[in-house]
Amino acid sequence: MINKRYFLVGSFSLLISLFACNTEDELIEERLENNPAPNVELSGNPGSADFSKYVAVGNSLTAGLMDAALYTKGQQNAFPNILAQQFQIEGVGGGTFNQPDINSDNGLNVSVQSPDAVLGRFLLDLSIPGPVPTVGEPIEPYSGDISQLNNFGIPGMRVIDAVTPGYSQFNPFFARIAASSANSLVQQAAAAQGSFFTVWLGGNDVLAWANSGGSAPDGEIDPAAQLTNPSTLTNTNNFTAAYTAVINAMLAVPDAQGVAITIPPVTLLPFYRTVAFNPLPLDQATADALNAAYQQYNGGLDAAVTQQVITAEEAAQRKIAFSAGEGNPIVMIDEDLSEVTIIVNTDGDTNTLPKLRQTIANDLLLFSIAPRLGQDFGNGPYGLQDPATDEFVLTLNEQITANTRLATFNAIIAQIVASTGGRIALLDINPIFADIAGLTPEQATLLGMSADAISAADGTRGLILDGVNYQPDFSPNGIISTDGIHPNPKGHAIVANEVIRVINENFGASIPPVNLSPFSTVEVAP
Repeated sequence: MINKRYFLVGSFSLLISLFACNTEDELIEERLENNPAPNVELSGNPGSADFSKYVAVGNSLTAGLMDAALYTKGQQNAFPNILAQQFQIEGVGGGTFNQPDINSDNGLNVSVQSPDAVLGRFLLDLSIPGPVPTVGEPIEPYSGDISQLNNFGIPGMRVIDAVTPGYSQFNPFFARIAASSANSLVQQAAAAQGSFFTVWLGGNDVLAWANSGGSAPDGEIDPAAQLTNPSTLTNTNNFTAAYTAVINAMLAVPDAQGVAITIPPVTLLPFYRTVAFNPLPLDQATADALNAAYQQYNGGLDAAVTQQVITAEEAAQRKIAFSAGEGNPIVMIDEDLSEVTIIVNTDGDTNTLPKLRQTIANDLLLFSIAPRLGQDFGNGPYGLQDPATDEFVLTLNEQITANTRLATFNAIIAQIVASTGGRIALLDINPIFADIAGLTPEQATLLGMSADAISAADGTRGLILDGVNYQPDFSPNGIISTDGIHPNPKGHAIVANEVIRVINENFGASIPPVNLSPFSTVEVAP
């Protein structure tokens, strides 16, 4: 039997800022049909585009992975499937759109595992509030006709993976649809001969590294690491070559046109924003015991100041102190800290202090740290006596690295798209994120966002569409699924409308936008 609080347990309560949740009845009311059919009363025209064979290329966003699993409802509500329905509206000329159906209500959870059960997608447990896993199912081979597929979204795939022959050996989601074990994904997608296509790739080339807390290698420093560690931050030259190869392959189909989508600002996602930097409440006795335990470490820092090894300011930043009540930061290992070695006696013996500090407001605690906080893995409560390791915290320096690389990749995407002579239109997804996240223009500038995103940054959290204020989270009005990374059905519908807007503007089409109201946000646990 699965513990329904598996994902958010601990001997200390977690102060997870999951926004103001509505009641379960309100959530149920919001859930309508999962996969609404096209409105046959509408009509449109394709402009200069040919939608008779639409092909989608991408990663988990294209596949419809949400709630940490690839499952049937998620696939049905993936933005390519929503787009295909709009393309089938009278006059637009869209053809059939075949997806590699997973045929599973809950799928296989790619975020958490349990030794006792196969876990599936997350549901929102309002009593936490937070996500809890369902009972899942192993990944099975696709039972349909692989040669007829239109959706080539592969969860976990980087741009550099899309052009790798034999990639199916490393990714079970590609293995289940690969026409040949020697194929690359882009070979198979190009062979589908799409008259129109979307490409949304590049997220995993940054996200996988950020999800490692910046602990994985940087491909600029160690390019070879990309071959063995899929969490490596992709090398810029490799990214450019791979993305160019993907675009060229799709454009090899005579007269094919498409839309390329930029990489969203990953560090704005709820996966990095849900667990506060100071999530732990403590009683007086526990706070006193912890302060006593760190007295020697703090004393070593004082000695380092006296011996002029570090400044008093640096010592203050590294000291550990707890207090009774809520809002205690966790203790973490920060490899960016300077090495501090002090003399400990008159014989000249030395001691090197550990690189410890407590988290501060500009640190981002990954959502994956939530079930560990306060747990004893043999060294005392995690995040307190047992310092959190690098893979669970994204420091400011690591955020700068991730966002700088992401901005570079987006500039590369824009440059490649601009070189296609109008055959591909660019959808910059960042203005939507800047708006919904409530960024100021200054914050959007610091993140290296585009001019359009900076202009859309109004400093007010939420995105108002059709009179509804959508939020950048997995609350009842949120557009992100319960894994904190992938869009929910409502979010996918919003993405589909952005693609339609770009198609209409660039190819002279008049495709009606998607009606957002039938699409659900989150699903609650019973």
